Amino acid sequence: MKKIVLLCFTLCMVQAINAQVSISAGTGFLRGFQSEKSFFGLHGGFELPRNNDVTLYGRVGQYFARNEDQASTALVTAQDFTTVPYQLQVNYFSSFNYTTLEGGTRYYIGNDYDNGFSGYGGSNFLLAFNSVKRDYEKTDITGEYEWEGQYQTGDNEETTGRIISFALGLQGGVKYTIPGTGTVYFDISAQYAIAGVGNNETANNTNLYSPLYFIFNVGFRKDLY
Repeated sequence: MKKIVLLCFTLCMVQAINAQVSISAGTGFLRGFQSEKSFFGLHGGFELPRNNDVTLYGRVGQYFARNEDQASTALVTAQDFTTVPYQLQVNYFSSFNYTTLEGGTRYYIGNDYDNGFSGYGGSNFLLAFNSVKRDYEKTDITGEYEWEGQYQTGDNEETTGRIISFALGLQGGVKYTIPGTGTVYFDISAQYAIAGVGNNETANNTNLYSPLYFIFNVGFRKDLY
């Protein structure tokens, strides 16, 4: 599913490039509402003017994995019924990342899309793909027993998981076009996931996911002629 969406997005970018509009790239970070972590990332995209004041845009972002600050606990069970103790409690830390695909409409205020200083805003949609990974400690919570190879986690407690969600949002920013060079921009978007699904308990039991999140980006846009 993720590969298909990425392919479609790439084809749209290629079409935009062939239409000789503009491409952009930059950096930024993503922060969930009441989340304990911010996610640093990179992005790239395209922008297609409908007229001097209205554009369509698309962007792909990759926000790198962060770990939870506090450990969670899982119960592991011996593979052999004669093993003593038969069950142990072990700590693990979850890591979490974001891959985002967004698109929408921008309305420019002040100067237009391709001249001087302007503000812009509009609505957008976003697909988010999250990877969740559990990193288990090698000993139980007492530090007395090494459990790997003799014990196993529960059927619903896999090492990795995935979340896919669809969000709607608002975005706004400012930009300055340097004649003959390109455009520097800064924008913020607020996204709320109206639908989402995790593929297992590992995905559904992470403290790093939030349905409401904010994305801050800064970058450079170059018109292609």
